[in-house]
Amino acid sequence: MGWLIDPDEQTVFVYLPERRLEVFDRSEQRLPVPAFASELGLTVGAVLGWLLEWRTSGGFQFD
Repeated sequence: MGWLIDPDEQTVFVYLPERRLEVFDRSEQRLPVPAFASELGLTVGAVLGWLLEWRTSGGFQFD
């Protein structure tokens, strides 16, 4: 499983083994996660919100 997150388009592309690409572009959509993380209940809006928060706080900062 892999996610490609496009914050500019507010979209998450999800790649699952043996399946077609799935596109998630509505804030309330729940994202598929591995079985061990099934209780997280991550949505597109939550992931994009965290990314926006990270970007506005300066992103990676190296010493």
